[in-house]
Amino acid sequence: MRIGSNYDKIEWKVCNLDLLEPITFFGDLLIAAFCFYFAYKILKMNTKALFFYYWRWFFISFGIAIIFGGLGHLLYNYTGAFGKWFGWLGSLISSIFLEMAFISIYPNPKVKKILYLISYAKLVIIFIIELLILSFVDIDKNQALGLIVPSINFFIGIGCYAGFLGYYYQQTISENFNYFWIGLLVLVPTTALQLFKINPHQYFDRNDLSHIIVILSLIVFYQGVKKLSKIDFAKNLD
Repeated sequence: MRIGSNYDKIEWKVCNLDLLEPITFFGDLLIAAFCFYFAYKILKMNTKALFFYYWRWFFISFGIAIIFGGLGHLLYNYTGAFGKWFGWLGSLISSIFLEMAFISIYPNPKVKKILYLISYAKLVIIFIIELLILSFVDIDKNQALGLIVPSINFFIGIGCYAGFLGYYYQQTISENFNYFWIGLLVLVPTTALQLFKINPHQYFDRNDLSHIIVILSLIVFYQGVKKLSKIDFAKNLD
């Protein structure tokens, strides 16, 4: 185990291509596979409720963003930090769908409208800040700088909506909303892994362990969506 520093990146030579971090790439593909499967299952629920619609697009957009992120790692020798831009920017878009899902069922129409405006404004501001960082900061020297804004945005969104609103809806709508704040708690260890650079092994570093945690969190989120689709809550939204 190594804490506070990283192992050397694993190199992978395929068809004269010098690839990096293949395990991280396959981990990203695995996350994407779960995302697309969950999106398909939500589509099969055959409901027009915005809550489920936004969750479906959260899984789709998150899966696409994570694939781009994996390619950024794999092709780093050819694309440099630029190859990771698409994954970072894509994650900003995916988080908005999660936020919209929880806002769409808020009972007060006036407050709901305000929450929508805040969420959209946050997306625009965060997107501009991220583009400015990527354009004017040397990300190749410190790639963590490119990840800071998407990470903060994601945890603000998931904390306020899956956490706070999830708990609120648990008290006012259905006990099954507890899946969302529990899913948030499952994600918390990833912050420590990245912040303190906790790497269990060169072939299973902090990114790979984070992938396992993210998958567990996504499974919990999906279970919440699935449970809610089977109660009167879903019928009332259609």
